[in-house]
Amino acid sequence: MKKIKYIILLLLNILFLPLYILFGLISFLLSFLPIFPTQTAKQNLKQQLNITGIKTNILITQVYLNYLYYSVEAFFFQKLNLNICEFSDDFIYPVFYAELQEKYPALREKGIVYILSHMANVEMYSLPVIEEVMKGKHNKLYALAQPAKLKWVNKLLSWYRVRPGMGVVMTDKSLFAQMERLIQSGQASFCMLVDQKPKNGGLFIKFFNDYAAFPTSGLRMCMNQGMVIAYAAAYRVIPGVVKLKMQSGKNPHLKKNILENYQQIYTRDEDLVPAKLFDAENIKQREAQTALEMAHFTKWIEEQIREHPNQWCWDYRKWSRKPRAQE
Repeated sequence: MKKIKYIILLLLNILFLPLYILFGLISFLLSFLPIFPTQTAKQNLKQQLNITGIKTNILITQVYLNYLYYSVEAFFFQKLNLNICEFSDDFIYPVFYAELQEKYPALREKGIVYILSHMANVEMYSLPVIEEVMKGKHNKLYALAQPAKLKWVNKLLSWYRVRPGMGVVMTDKSLFAQMERLIQSGQASFCMLVDQKPKNGGLFIKFFNDYAAFPTSGLRMCMNQGMVIAYAAAYRVIPGVVKLKMQSGKNPHLKKNILENYQQIYTRDEDLVPAKLFDAENIKQREAQTALEMAHFTKWIEEQIREHPNQWCWDYRKWSRKPRAQE
């Protein structure tokens, strides 16, 4: 069945090739104009990756093309049930999940929090996990979604996320009440984008060459409830096909549950190193474990973005908030 999907996707992408070329040419021209997205992307690429000149324009064009690919995947390929999300390397998700259960016994009663960034098509990350949900080996998976100003946009995105079997929790005023109810029911796992810039609060962590603000309240709540943290990243092979990389988080709040003689295979969290936290000595005690987890994820996801810089959204002001000494 998967081979048939590959063939159909390849044929459809050939059919859409004139559209991709046209949009690519328009995007390439836009990459030279002094408009906000291109100016922001060029500034970010210069400061964080030391990329300048025509390389910047090519990379920005690829980033813009990803928006078109995402739209095609979301509102055409998904409707035909053609999207494919596969694990990279020889990763086997059921083995990964079984090992997490063995390593963290609390997982048998709690869900997983998958923290990820805006790489490739973030909703497609959930597809292989949802396959396990359908087999009864996993809790129901919910995506945290920031509501758009336009109601029809919310309806479209909710349709896209709910269609493969994922639940949606909107990040509005009722967010934490909804999350707490789902967590305590023991029926929920979450996909959580944590590379978004919070309007206020959060932690400042060294991300590439500068400190950037990361949201922490949702993750801290899940950790306080004893949920297991896992990292996810992805890159698009062709429109409709995404490769997923997954890694166990550091899980400092659950270390007391590690089995003494456990042999790690997929959950190589000893290889993780943390990014630098701003004013680390003054981080509040209630934020300490969340800060440690976020610092490790930030360094890990930076490495994934460096491998596939054309898959991440450089055209927004991630580094616009400057760190201040925490009170």
